[in-house]
Amino acid sequence: MIDLEKYTQEYWGLMRQHAYRLTGSILDADDIVQDTMLRAIEMGPALENIEDHSEWLYTACTEAALSRLREKKPLEVNEFDLPDLIQTRDSSANGEIKSIEADAVWPSVALEFLFPLQYMTPEQRAVVVLRDGVEDGDRIAASVMGVTIQEVFKIADNADKKRAQIHKYWGKNLFSESTDEQEKAVRVFGRFVEALGFRDKVLLQGLMSPGVEFIVRDERRTGDDFVAVACTELLGQMGEKLTFSPVWFNGYRGVLIWTWRTRRNEWLRCGAIIVLNDDFNVKAMKWYLDGHLLRVIQAEVPQTSSN
Repeated sequence: MIDLEKYTQEYWGLMRQHAYRLTGSILDADDIVQDTMLRAIEMGPALENIEDHSEWLYTACTEAALSRLREKKPLEVNEFDLPDLIQTRDSSANGEIKSIEADAVWPSVALEFLFPLQYMTPEQRAVVVLRDGVEDGDRIAASVMGVTIQEVFKIADNADKKRAQIHKYWGKNLFSESTDEQEKAVRVFGRFVEALGFRDKVLLQGLMSPGVEFIVRDERRTGDDFVAVACTELLGQMGEKLTFSPVWFNGYRGVLIWTWRTRRNEWLRCGAIIVLNDDFNVKAMKWYLDGHLLRVIQAEVPQTSSN
């Protein structure tokens, strides 16, 4: 008889990775995995009759994810957004990303992989993710969507065309490699964090490309002047004393922002930013203010309140 507790422990992480790659949302991924595991538990003794549990779970997880994805439209080509953050140990220079969480390797959670998926139909996303990460992904995709293998090939071809379109529109420089060897890019990032600390609009603007992209919640701003103002406004709302911890998100540099709360006499997390920059300036950033996301970011708590 299957031990359901061990069964859940064995497959939970794998399915969470799959659901995150499908949706780009940590909250959706957690909900999808819970629904998938509940579906497995509700099968009772019949669960033992499944020949390939991994394939069954990938199928069930993909079905649940497709239901979520169909509730909202894909992004238009001229729209900009970034997925939820996964904290990683370093860059994606080798095509492999190690998550802080249990030091697990998350294949293809780099932004270069996830970014174009936001512009694809749910069916295209499912085919791309299954093909990339699951053995016999074409067959599973056909089963999930009730189509033939030939139709899966056509969906994959259209997904490739969409990826090429997004790459052409946004430019390859948006996701330039960010490694420790790139000294110029490291300096640009360091100066940007320093400018955040000063809350200096002019310094911030000078470090941004003219067409820099900015996202926070559902708000998007474009252009160095508008984005610099938005950054200083957000920092002003966070408190008088702030400090910044450098971290890695999805293979790119970012910062966790702490604010000092005098009443509680401690530093509290108040935001995080993923920063896309090259050797010359900042190209794009997304600010995350959701406590659910901030709580799981691992970083040393600042020691004092005196800055």
